[in-house]
Amino acid sequence: MIAFLASFRDLCLFRRGPEDMPYAPWLLVALLIVAAIAEAAFDLHGGVRAGVVAAASIGTLATLAALLGLLRWRGRPERFVQTALALVASSLLFELIAMPLTLVIGHPVSPADIRGGQVLATLAVLVLAIWQVCISVNVLRRALDIPVAGGVLALLLLGFVDLFVTALGTAALGIT
Repeated sequence: MIAFLASFRDLCLFRRGPEDMPYAPWLLVALLIVAAIAEAAFDLHGGVRAGVVAAASIGTLATLAALLGLLRWRGRPERFVQTALALVASSLLFELIAMPLTLVIGHPVSPADIRGGQVLATLAVLVLAIWQVCISVNVLRRALDIPVAGGVLALLLLGFVDLFVTALGTAALGIT
């Protein structure tokens, strides 16, 4: 576990890539479960319907399937567990830091209601989001052996798959 944390720290600091993550399918499943529970708890606390939370979980699984498809397309399916582990772990880290900040941000009714703490929390979430995107692009770029622009396109494709499947799931459940 210490080796994973060291590899993950270096991944987040752009010193290592997904190839340096351990091959640990059980850890990937565990992190997916923790991420799903954290996201569901946060969303349900915020008033999101349970069906939307379930559809989002299906969207995540579809995204992982799309990642496997991309890796197969590039002839590197053996990189799936490490790449997925790197993406899920960085996403979970971002969520665990950003969730409390979004509670600070809240939903101001008008610009006059925005306070200094909300502005700082919003800037922190923005910086974290940019950092997470950069980590994800780096992971995809290295896993797929493509240039940075290709990593950006791969991330956009995975995001589209997640959004599309989540939208289909909510429509199938009759949630508007």
